[in-house]
Amino acid sequence: MYNQQSRPQLPRLSSRDTPLTIILIGASALTFLLDFFLRGDWLIRGLALTAESLHFPWTVVTWPLLGTGLLGTIFTGLWVWTLGGSMERAWGTERLLKFFLATTLVTSLTVLPVLLLLGTRGAVFAGLSIGFSPVALAWCWINRRETILFNFIFPIPALWIAALTAAFVFFGTASALGNPFAGFAGLSGCAAAWWWVRGGQEWAEKRFGKHKNTPNLRFADLDKDIRGARPTNNPFKKAREERERQERDKKIAEMFRNSGYKDEQE
Repeated sequence: MYNQQSRPQLPRLSSRDTPLTIILIGASALTFLLDFFLRGDWLIRGLALTAESLHFPWTVVTWPLLGTGLLGTIFTGLWVWTLGGSMERAWGTERLLKFFLATTLVTSLTVLPVLLLLGTRGAVFAGLSIGFSPVALAWCWINRRETILFNFIFPIPALWIAALTAAFVFFGTASALGNPFAGFAGLSGCAAAWWWVRGGQEWAEKRFGKHKNTPNLRFADLDKDIRGARPTNNPFKKAREERERQERDKKIAEMFRNSGYKDEQE
């Protein structure tokens, strides 16, 4: 997950390690096929976020399950396969599920009022491409030093991918709701995800004491590029660096302890 450049191959998915990723991809493909062959609005009314969603309250969390178009379903599936599988292996299925549902709900709580205020008939807000975007943004920040091989061809820095993802959500939401300013409503889930991985998790742990011992699989000391730094003879600075190194080693050891990994040679 921390390679400087991702290899041009898809990671392996398994029902044991990445069940949520498989379910999301499968649900998107299945709903696309059902909508394509049955050609009824019952599927959209029952799963998508629309102006009628007050009569279908479950749609605030089901709208990401709808597949939108053949190419969209394929490319989104590859995107979820690559980043979703990585996040699920790092965070675990339960934690990723909670994160996905929370960001989906945040997005719904800002998009639904806009749908009701605009009263646009036929406006449909749905699709895994937008629903998965907060997870993609979280991945991009955690792995911000990586370069992603987009479509396994074009190398793009992870933070550029984050910016492109946010732009896609903005314009996709504005297009779906028929109002350019409505695009900001679709960014709420992405903003929540960005806040969470950039310090919100630490704040929540201090405030509520929950989700402890769930490392983010990123190291704050990597934020500072030390290449080319001048050596120092300051004993206080050396002592602080040694203390930080020991604390980092403890965190790494604790992370592997909590992961449940066991060395087969032991």
